[in-house]
Amino acid sequence: MRTNDIFRMKTAVVLSLLAFSLPACSVKTPQKEAALLPPNSEQARAEIIDIISQSLGGKKVPIARDVFQHSSRLLLGKAAVTSPEGIKVLRTNERAALVFELIKQNENCLLRRLNNAQEWPLKTKRCISR
Repeated sequence: MRTNDIFRMKTAVVLSLLAFSLPACSVKTPQKEAALLPPNSEQARAEIIDIISQSLGGKKVPIARDVFQHSSRLLLGKAAVTSPEGIKVLRTNERAALVFELIKQNENCLLRRLNNAQEWPLKTKRCISR
């Protein structure tokens, strides 16, 4: 084989590899977006309460009926202590609030716990991007 032929073969191989690898680069993972629940999402709310309870070791937490309808985040923390004068008293051993976020990825709704990045898929598909 001549040097010119070898060069052409190498060029053809490199171009073939590039042609097959470029489409793989363009495949993106679906974006995750903050989401809200529409009104009357009782089944989704019940599922969210169950997931949050499980993530907290079975502890039952009261959650509002309109959870995730006005905000994509839910903050769970201890109630503040208020002095007789109406001033909020902060304790030194106060733990940070737990934050859960409702997100949409393609047609799926997910619940994410922000402090440890756990995610749970929801059965509902009714969440809407914010």
